[in-house]
Amino acid sequence: MNRLAILSNLRSKAGLARQQLVASLSGLTGVEHRLCEAMDDLPALLTDMLATGPKVLAVNGGDGTLQAVLTALLGGDFDKLPVLCALPGGSTNMSAGDLGARGSLRKALAALLSLRDQTQASWPIATRPVLEVRSREGAFHAGLFFGVGTIVRGAEFWQQQLRASGRTGELAAGAALARGAWGMLRRQPPFADPTRLRLQLDDQEPMDAEVALLLVTVMRRLFLGLTPFWGEGDAALACTWIDDRPRRLLRRLPAVLRGRAGEMHAGEGYHSQRAAQVEVSLDDVWLLDGELHPGGTSLTFRPSRPLHFVDLSQVYP
Repeated sequence: MNRLAILSNLRSKAGLARQQLVASLSGLTGVEHRLCEAMDDLPALLTDMLATGPKVLAVNGGDGTLQAVLTALLGGDFDKLPVLCALPGGSTNMSAGDLGARGSLRKALAALLSLRDQTQASWPIATRPVLEVRSREGAFHAGLFFGVGTIVRGAEFWQQQLRASGRTGELAAGAALARGAWGMLRRQPPFADPTRLRLQLDDQEPMDAEVALLLVTVMRRLFLGLTPFWGEGDAALACTWIDDRPRRLLRRLPAVLRGRAGEMHAGEGYHSQRAAQVEVSLDDVWLLDGELHPGGTSLTFRPSRPLHFVDLSQVYP
């Protein structure tokens, strides 16, 4: 039997049904289930869990929990990692969905537990990097999605309005996106406030810009299946930005969200490229996997070494 390690974030804002599912994991044969009470405890907790040699390390939490675990793993002294698995156990689970765990936590857990009795050679494994972020001051983060501009305004709106009302999940994230887009169209502050930054992709000349939004990601799909990137090439990082006051925003927005390159024109303010390295200098607040960080810094983005994730969507009954 394959041994599985599952790390659950006690601070994740899960509902009662999810809490009961988490409680049911204790005592299962072949499963080591550990609870994390504080993110500061993660490095020591992960060291202890990985010392027993599990075949899978599953992260049960939301986007922020997965980002914290990836940061601890890639920023620590973990040379050899097991297969990773993202479980949709948080209030936002965009990362888990992109990594193959779309749908309910119950369904994802059933698929994960079925791996105990399957040969590892039969597991559906996706090998891909995540996003490594290093600041000018030396801070390190690892995640999947970076954003500034209207993306941050939408996240702040979600935290202040939608989360307070108990709305979570992809529909709530979609509502935040719709509110941000409406604010851009109507030129309503703060949604329409531009972000001033300096941007450099690979060895291209740096450019100073005022943008409505900018994102850098290694993801293949965002929430609700959105794919707002259309740059050519096979470099790991997708970088998309929209200039402040873009032309024909209402007409172009559906094409932007689906990445339809033929309908995008740089002259109208819509840009998307792929790169192996991206550098951004900015004063505004920035977002990584739903977590907000203060500006006034320079950030360098690179893909991490390849990591192995089990694609639970290929295991679902």
